[in-house]
Amino acid sequence: MEQLPDHIKKILLRKLQGASAKADDKIIADWASQDPAYEEEIAQLTTTWRMADEWLEEKEFDTSSAWSKIDQRIALATEKKNDTTNTVFWMNTLLKTLVAAAIVAGFLFGGWWWYNKRQESFTIITAAADQHVTLSEGTSVWLRKGATIRLPKTFKADERKIYLSGEAYFDVKTIIQQPFRIETGKGLITVLGTSFLVNAGQQQERVAVVTGKVLFADKDHPQKRCTLSANEEAIFTGETFERKTFTSSPLQWQQEELSFRSTPLKEVIQTLTIFYNHPVKVDSAQTPGAGEISITASFGKESLSQAVDEIAKLTGLHYRQQQDTLILY
Repeated sequence: MEQLPDHIKKILLRKLQGASAKADDKIIADWASQDPAYEEEIAQLTTTWRMADEWLEEKEFDTSSAWSKIDQRIALATEKKNDTTNTVFWMNTLLKTLVAAAIVAGFLFGGWWWYNKRQESFTIITAAADQHVTLSEGTSVWLRKGATIRLPKTFKADERKIYLSGEAYFDVKTIIQQPFRIETGKGLITVLGTSFLVNAGQQQERVAVVTGKVLFADKDHPQKRCTLSANEEAIFTGETFERKTFTSSPLQWQQEELSFRSTPLKEVIQTLTIFYNHPVKVDSAQTPGAGEISITASFGKESLSQAVDEIAKLTGLHYRQQQDTLILY
């Protein structure tokens, strides 16, 4: 019920309870006419309310009869000894509790149904191979193999929000009153209209901006953020943002080639980590200054171990496998 303002909720509740006035109907109708999504919200709430009523009726709990029986017991109890008063009071309280529990259970059932109904409104796309998708409002998305996006069938009036796992390139259509937001495992990215790459890996996340500006924030701590302009990127590990200017195309995976020209080794291995989705590091403690070695090379369809082996030959370094990480030293 994220779209319903408080005053609409109150009026709609009165209507569902049968206590609304004609003026209330006009207010609801005028508000709902502003957006088809509003009408859907009202319809869903009305259905949920009715289903809760039906669920309670299916339980065949005759409240009037129950209260009548309790009243009779109370009347009989007054003719008995005083020591029976506590027993009658306890039974009265117990029945009230049971009635309340039945009502609450009905609303819980309605809430469960509501949640599942809302879940059904999402579209999930998982790319079996590199895939291009055009969203309903005109935004283009290039998904890398294995990437998944989840998005509503209809965007809200005040935002276009999707959920991303994996790597994708976005060319966002500019709609000033409807910002485009991408939620990942760690971050929240907000744009108005721009083109940029997002790699939402498990260990780290990267945003590289080709045109326009992007706000990249920690979704759990929104005050932790950075704003990126064209040719800038940031890598977020969940703790800090490492921000820099990128020197190679962020769409190299589309070109199926990695190309570096006089690029520091520490930047090369960051690209390899993202490209292959596998951690690569330089052991600067064992080999001081190794991260600053300049690399000029191109890689085609080599495996990660082949690429690292070639770098080792170019630089005179060695490498080792340590758990799930390839380490140059």
